Amino acid sequence: MDHFAYLNDLAAAQHTKLRVRRFENKNVIIRRNLANNNGLTTAVWDAWLRRELRGFGGFEPVIEIDNLGEHQDIHFFSERQLADAVHYILNVDHAVLVG
Repeated sequence: MDHFAYLNDLAAAQHTKLRVRRFENKNVIIRRNLANNNGLTTAVWDAWLRRELRGFGGFEPVIEIDNLGEHQDIHFFSERQLADAVHYILNVDHAVLVG
């Protein structure tokens, strides 16, 4: 089983709905966002994406994990950060107590 299929299987096993996607590189994600062409919303997302993806190389595959549950969020991981992606998926259902 490849790494991406493993992440998809882990995500499907969680109570929180997750979507795992793999992109060829960060520029594909940025271009897809700009293609939405929704004016200010697209510009804001573009600025956020560029900040979040700054640490990724231009030719490096990017794994995106979307938390579609109650606490919606997006996380990006490189293939070198596979262990971090697995950790995020396995802990997405656990509440974090601050205090």
